[in-house]
Amino acid sequence: MKVLFCIYQIDFADHIALAYLSAIAKKMGHSTHLCVLSDSKLQDVVSNIKPDVVAYSANIYGFEEMVAAHKLAKKNHNFVSIMGGPQPTFSPETFEFSDVDAYCVGEGEGAFSDFLKCIEHGDSFDNVLNLITRQKENPVRPLIRNLDDIPFPDRDLVISNSYLKDVSKKTFYATRGCPFKCKYCCNNYYHELYRGKGPIVRRFSVDRIIREIEYVKAHYKTNFIKFGDDIFALKADEWLEEFTEIYSKRIGIPFNCYLRFDMVNEKLLSLLKKAGCYSVHLSVDSTSEIVREKILGRHMKRVDITDKLRMIRSFGINTWVNFMLAAPESTLQNDLDSIMLGKKGKVTYSSYSTTVPLKGTALYDYCLAHNLIDPKTHKSDMIGCSQASTLSCFSHKEKDIRFNIYLLGAIIAKLPFPFDKFATQLIKVIPPNKFFRSMRQLYYKYSIENRIFKLHV
Repeated sequence: MKVLFCIYQIDFADHIALAYLSAIAKKMGHSTHLCVLSDSKLQDVVSNIKPDVVAYSANIYGFEEMVAAHKLAKKNHNFVSIMGGPQPTFSPETFEFSDVDAYCVGEGEGAFSDFLKCIEHGDSFDNVLNLITRQKENPVRPLIRNLDDIPFPDRDLVISNSYLKDVSKKTFYATRGCPFKCKYCCNNYYHELYRGKGPIVRRFSVDRIIREIEYVKAHYKTNFIKFGDDIFALKADEWLEEFTEIYSKRIGIPFNCYLRFDMVNEKLLSLLKKAGCYSVHLSVDSTSEIVREKILGRHMKRVDITDKLRMIRSFGINTWVNFMLAAPESTLQNDLDSIMLGKKGKVTYSSYSTTVPLKGTALYDYCLAHNLIDPKTHKSDMIGCSQASTLSCFSHKEKDIRFNIYLLGAIIAKLPFPFDKFATQLIKVIPPNKFFRSMRQLYYKYSIENRIFKLHV
């Protein structure tokens, strides 16, 4: 059979879920193809390939456009359709609107394999675990315990068919799952979905992830590696020790990964630096511990964040630190304090995002209960993270100042005294404007390409 995978767009990394599903389809003897809606018309691709199955991977952003493209393609072509990804998993109630034949909820490898077998043999897929169909809503199956059992990912599907083949940074995932349940993240929903279904956090073996990197490195331009795991390492354990030794010898390329402040210590940093770690992503979220713990549910052990930042810097590792602006119950001063924290900690790049309550999260329920959002007009997508707050608890003036922090906070943190104080006062009186946006974009581009990712060798 011919299987056509369809995603809305490609951002800065290839779609790893498709790589695993494509590998499963190919192992079963099927051919796989790709359609990126932002670059192609689905009906044209379907007309050309004539797929037996169209498998959509849908995020919240672009979901409606994907559904529209699907309905248009179905008018002139006959194929079986399935949709997986965040949208079906966290918003299963949208199944009827989607007009696809099945939704895949949660981890998809086993379900997709069973789905393809049913279609190949002409059987009903109504009883396949993880699937929602017009006849039935099935429970999820247990999580895959040994990730190495999953077929080696088909990284060529996306990389070779997109601009990513010429980009020097490539993204990999050494783990699945996050042990934490932050209230603004869909992981809290995921924990409930898979309660009693196996451990949430799992790792590929070091050999497996190294072989994947070696394959991509041998076939595509690869000068820098980003590990996209929610948290790459929780502690300096045997896995990380093995990774450090093998990665430094067989790969030897600088990399970036995600850590948590309360997990950072000298032993962990020593191993990461030896392996080749160039920079790390961390999150403070809010400078207010009350907001961070009560509203955002970060549940981070009390640590001196400035000391941790200095410790990381002492190992020669650059830092990207994210702050969530305009969180419910936060004060304007809380957000302004983030600038000084970035300055004291000598953060390489202070990243800002506007708090957006995503549907399906505890934060969304909190905002709904406190009338901070209108469910009829609230857009629950990540685009809002780079826009002014829409929460009703802040005045227009406060929203403007907080958005100015998003635009210029990273730059102000780098200014010497008294220019930093002057700039801080300036963003309180001048509304957001094109000049501020241009400054932010230029500084962001420079920082991401040179200080966080080493893209220019």
